[in-house]
Amino acid sequence: MHVFVPETPHSDGRPGFPVLYLLHGRSGDHSAYVRYGIRKFCRGRECIVVMPDAARSFYTDMVAGEKYWTFVSEELPRLIQAMFPARAGRDQTFAAGLSMGGYGALKLGLRHPERFGKIAAMSAVTDIGWVGRPEGGMSDVEVAAIFGSRTAMTGTDNDLLELPGRFAPGAVRPELWMRCGGDDVLIEYNREFRNRLAAAGGWKLDYGETPGAGHNWDFWLSQLPAMLDFIEK
Repeated sequence: MHVFVPETPHSDGRPGFPVLYLLHGRSGDHSAYVRYGIRKFCRGRECIVVMPDAARSFYTDMVAGEKYWTFVSEELPRLIQAMFPARAGRDQTFAAGLSMGGYGALKLGLRHPERFGKIAAMSAVTDIGWVGRPEGGMSDVEVAAIFGSRTAMTGTDNDLLELPGRFAPGAVRPELWMRCGGDDVLIEYNREFRNRLAAAGGWKLDYGETPGAGHNWDFWLSQLPAMLDFIEK
């Protein structure tokens, strides 16, 4: 795990800092953002940035493996509160990520809206059923270890497409920010999730697409400043 803490006190004069949980994608680990230069993007920002590792688990309590959902949603926040000058409250707690990490961030926000005030996702896996299909690029063994089977994840609490409609009118919701490249393999799934949010009603979503952009670090790095602006505004 990597954690960035601002070097100077917050400009609002209050003790501590807001916390951003920044989640990696399937092809990376907790060091991915550091290796791609997150330090320069965090310079001058006024939030703690926490980058945990979740292997290729899709931030899920694996059927045959580690309980990464319990870790990132329960254990990690308690650890950060105990070890760092982290402010408490949903208006001071945020999650973001790319690809698999975008899925994890959205899952945190939609399953724990009482804890997270803002969620940002780049090129997110918004249809978890994609993981179980051939185009998801995962073996039978790997999918079974995470979810149990290639179809076991659909219609469950791990299925983002099911979650927006579960909110009662007027229920507290996180603000959402989503970006995806127009040539990304996941673009149609992102559009479908956007449509599900609109159909459910009550969601505040800042959604954007970049024509010609793909599923890669060139796109994600281009979006990081705007993503951090959204988190901090």
